[in-house]
Amino acid sequence: MHNQVCSEIVAEVKASSPIRTSLYEREGSMWGSLKRPSLRREDEIFPCTFKAIRKRLGIPQPSDISHRISMIDECRSDDNALCHEMLTTFGFTQDQMHRAAERFHLGRSKSGKTIYWMIDDIGRCLDGHIGDAWVSTMLKARYPDLAHYIIAQHCLFGLHQISMNNFDSNFGSISREATPKSIGIVESERSAVLLSELCPDLLWLAYSYPINMTIEKFEPLQGRKITLYPRTDPNMESYISFLELADQVHRTYRTIDITVSHFLEDNATDDQKQRHIDLLEFMLEK
Repeated sequence: MHNQVCSEIVAEVKASSPIRTSLYEREGSMWGSLKRPSLRREDEIFPCTFKAIRKRLGIPQPSDISHRISMIDECRSDDNALCHEMLTTFGFTQDQMHRAAERFHLGRSKSGKTIYWMIDDIGRCLDGHIGDAWVSTMLKARYPDLAHYIIAQHCLFGLHQISMNNFDSNFGSISREATPKSIGIVESERSAVLLSELCPDLLWLAYSYPINMTIEKFEPLQGRKITLYPRTDPNMESYISFLELADQVHRTYRTIDITVSHFLEDNATDDQKQRHIDLLEFMLEK
C-alpha cells in the first residue's frame, strides 16, 4: 500500500505545473523499556556537545559557533528513539534504518531522544531540534554567560542533501548530485526521515514549524522543482496558506518550480482532516 501511495505522489509531482504569476494560473526495542532518570531540558544534549562548544570558545566568534560539524560527529548515533521506531513500528530493515540515520546525520541526546540537526546547503550545522526544543536554546540555558556567542539560525531540515551526497569533515569535500531529484517538503523532521526510505523518488526536507516557512528559506532551492505537503485540515486553511506562500516564493525566486500538493485534500477522510494528519500519517493509516 505504501508503494501505491508513493506512486500516486510521484505521479502528482510529475504532472504538476509551477505556480507562475498568480495562484489562479496553477494547473492542476529493548531500549524503549529501559527506565531512565528524568533530565532538565538543558541537560538533554549529549555531554560531548558541550565539550565541542567549549573547545570552539577559544575563538569566541559567532561564526565559529555556528559551524558545529564536530557536534554532529560527537552525537551521531543510530541508538535513538526514531531509529528504534523504524525497526519496531515501521518494519524497516537494518540497512534502511542505517541509511536514513546517515542521510540526515541523526544524533542521540543523553536520554535517548533523536537529535535532528539543521545543516545548511554548504554543510554548516546551524542548530538542532530535540523534541519541542532547540539545541541553541538548551545551550543558552546551560551556559548563560556564553549565550551571546550562541547565535540561533535555522534552515530547512535536510537542506544539506541538495548539494552534498558526501561531506568529509576532515577535507571539506563536497559531492554534488548528478541528477537533482524533485523535492518534497513536509512539516515534521520525523516524517521527512521516514519518507526518504518509503518514497525515495523525492528528496525530503522539513520545515519543523509553520512559522519557519519564510520566503528566504527557499533561497538555496533555486532551480529546483519543489512540492509542498502541508497538513490537512477541515477548512483547507493550511493548503490555502501554502498556496499563498508558494506564490510569493515564485515571485521572489523565479527559477523555483514550486507547487502545493492537493493529494491529502483529495484523499483524506473527514476524520483525518479533523485530526490534521500529514502525508506520512496518511500512508500509515492506509
